[in-house]
Amino acid sequence: MKQSLRFILIDDDPGSNKLSQLSIQKNFDAAEIILFTAPEEGITYIENTYSDEPCQTILLLDINMPGLSGWDVLEIFMRYPDSIKQHFTIYMLSSSICPQDKQIADAYDIVSGYIEKPLTKSRIQALFMGETFNDHTQAA
Repeated sequence: MKQSLRFILIDDDPGSNKLSQLSIQKNFDAAEIILFTAPEEGITYIENTYSDEPCQTILLLDINMPGLSGWDVLEIFMRYPDSIKQHFTIYMLSSSICPQDKQIADAYDIVSGYIEKPLTKSRIQALFMGETFNDHTQAA
């Protein structure tokens, strides 16, 4: 099986998705990037794809979306079998600077960090250097 780098972005804002996509492509031109503006479509994709074609994936998940929120998506994700969950590293990607949102994200064992939008080149690089985004530094 081909091992590749995959990013899934679930964010209702197409403009934010596009900016995130461009930042990822600047660092990882061979990465597969899959965008969803509807959380339900992202959930369906994960359920249908990862039972047959597992791939190490970074999930970037917005918090505030109409319909299902990022927290709702996390609750659904937590019910997945380990055979699906083991392929994901999840980061909350949000424009919210609310300390409560960061605290809630920290309370989820399956969330690896909290990234404030916009997703920048240095923040993407930090993902792969083991840094977390729970501090208040603003990387350019």
